[in-house]
Amino acid sequence: MPPALPEIPLAAALNALLDAQPAALNRLQRHAGKTLRLALPVFPLNLSLDESARFGPAAEDVQAEPALILTPMPSALPLLLGDGKLADLFRVEGDGLFAADISGALADFDWVLALRPYLGDIVASRVDQFLRGVIAWRQQAHDDTGANLIEYAVYEQALLAEPSAARAFVNEVDALREDVDRLEARLRMLEQARP
Repeated sequence: MPPALPEIPLAAALNALLDAQPAALNRLQRHAGKTLRLALPVFPLNLSLDESARFGPAAEDVQAEPALILTPMPSALPLLLGDGKLADLFRVEGDGLFAADISGALADFDWVLALRPYLGDIVASRVDQFLRGVIAWRQQAHDDTGANLIEYAVYEQALLAEPSAARAFVNEVDALREDVDRLEARLRMLEQARP
């Protein structure tokens, strides 16, 4: 009996989630035969996509050259508070179309379809509503945090200029530039008129 590879549970989990996601399966179908490496710090996980858009452990001979390498970036974890995309959370190397389709499949994931067989229609809908609420709350918290930081930097610490003050300053600089241009034109006229 072959040893249990770490790829097997990951592939099984991905396949279980994708089973109820026909749109995601259709999106991944065109990448059949491609390999994916999740380059974790301790050991990389190599997965391949078969003809039915199901993940499985990559064959030994293709593990050296995967079509796509995703390397998690710990510095990108704060992006989870915003609308982090696959390209934000991982360093992506290789097939960009494959990466975009995986990212799109995850973004379009329908939790109601995935949870309905296990929880029933009503509970699955409530979980989906909860997840959508969490995502909306996360976006609102992200926006509010940014607005609060801007307000703090402008009014409390004077690190940034207030937008209306910056516009007024730019308008005054433009008016000064026009005045200087007119003065230079007058000086040239006076120099030319001088005998």
